Amino acid sequence: MRKVVICGGHLTPALSVIDQLKKHKGIEILFFGRKYATEGAKNFSAEFKIISQENIKFYGITAGRLQRKFTKYTIPALFKTPTGFIQALIHLFILRPNIIVSFGGYLSLPIVISGWLLGIKSVTHEQSSKAGLANKINSLFTEKVFLAWPQSQKDFPEKKTEVIGNPTRKTIFLKKAKNSTLNNFLKKSQRLILVIGGNQGSHFINQKIFDLLPSLSQFNILHQVGTTNFMGDLDRAKKIKMSNYFALDYISAYDIGAALNRADLVVSRSGANTVWDLSLLGKICILIPLPFAAAKEQEENARILERNGSCRVLKQEDTTSSKLKSTIDELLKDLPRAKKRAVNFQKTLPKDAAEKLSNYVLSYT
Repeated sequence: MRKVVICGGHLTPALSVIDQLKKHKGIEILFFGRKYATEGAKNFSAEFKIISQENIKFYGITAGRLQRKFTKYTIPALFKTPTGFIQALIHLFILRPNIIVSFGGYLSLPIVISGWLLGIKSVTHEQSSKAGLANKINSLFTEKVFLAWPQSQKDFPEKKTEVIGNPTRKTIFLKKAKNSTLNNFLKKSQRLILVIGGNQGSHFINQKIFDLLPSLSQFNILHQVGTTNFMGDLDRAKKIKMSNYFALDYISAYDIGAALNRADLVVSRSGANTVWDLSLLGKICILIPLPFAAAKEQEENARILERNGSCRVLKQEDTTSSKLKSTIDELLKDLPRAKKRAVNFQKTLPKDAAEKLSNYVLSYT
């Protein structure tokens, strides 16, 4: 049995590659990740729950977050780092996988470096247009660095890089939601604004949408509020009784394609996977980058779409409810031209990243 270890902080592209690897017989997939949502918490992480549902063996790893600046968390993070290395070394020594596939994030570091020490080859994939610190370090120990965007090529050893796009699950192209209530709402929605702030939600974006609801009566609003219910956002959303408004905590992987494909406009943060999906589907969007994302990664991602004319980028510190509303109006007024630009950009994107990455992995097994 040939063994492949998958690890890293970006689960969506990892699942896409897993889907491809599962098509081949004689491949055992093993996942190294965070078992619990946060340190000391008893609730399982999203990656543990999803990977377990895929019937893949999960190995919990403890690791300290990389700190770009000295903060009160720097020293505790350093103390946790040896634990992650010891765990990774023990698991890898016993399992002896053929190859490690990393998707970045601080947790991938002890796994990739431990693999290198044991003579186990690894590859990594960078989803963002601006490389993360973990992947910059990982690249020193990997055979290959696959990239979603050519903009991040400058951050890695040139001979190791290959731009393949971002691995994407086929569910992103589905046009019918499995959730019947959601599907019924989508069917009746002629002018749909989709609001997504990430799996955990964005309190800032949620508040702006709540404020604007009375002035958005001519639109249908599908609102992913987030799973954390931070500051009672989900409770507030559930109390809103408007026929044009539908809120839920999380839109599943089997429903997000239908929501995105139906949407006329998307209001969102600008994480790497979100920006790729919006690009791949040729969507018009307003992106509000997370202001404290590492090295302004989210802003760099958003500017890609802005430069191609399908997106308006708003800085959080400058965004009021009225500014968001005026930007919505401006974009929708220019919708045909913006849509044309989005579709033209869509045609330039590679669409077989999962196949390319999985084929490379299989060549080492």
